Amino acid sequence: MRILVTAFEPFGGNDTNISQKVLDAIQADVTKLLLPVSFRRAPEVLNEAITQFQPDVIISMGQTAEGDKIRLERLAINLMDSAKGDNDGYIPDEELICPEAPLALKTALPVKPLCADCINAGLPTIVSNSAGLYVCNRIYFEALRHSPNSLFVHIPKNMDLEIAKQVINHVLKQL
Repeated sequence: MRILVTAFEPFGGNDTNISQKVLDAIQADVTKLLLPVSFRRAPEVLNEAITQFQPDVIISMGQTAEGDKIRLERLAINLMDSAKGDNDGYIPDEELICPEAPLALKTALPVKPLCADCINAGLPTIVSNSAGLYVCNRIYFEALRHSPNSLFVHIPKNMDLEIAKQVINHVLKQL
């Protein structure tokens, strides 16, 4: 099985991004891709990688400032909206990602069982219903447009790196 795993560069004045640290630490046989935090450039980079590698599964990771548990996202919303700009300074205002697409796309991957497996392994994980409206959601929507076998994983900014790595490795093993 060909798996593409993505993460994001630092943004918002941060020197690091925990998703990038986790990506760097993955030792599984996967294709890794670091994405820019850009509403416009990130989908282009992702689409090029999908065309080149033809993954069976896409796992995307991003950083969140909220919570203390890793969030496995069910849905990507067909909307971009943010009060803060991306790394290019772009600030979308209630813009549809793809006018001809549905309002939301849902992963075909078993989010609840994946989450339950993580919890049973003692890993702090929850199911979330939305990847938000920032670049994380933009990438998730793009991935789901290519393959329903896509998953977005939000990692809290201040989470212990070892725990975050364990969750991602656990998810990868379950697939």
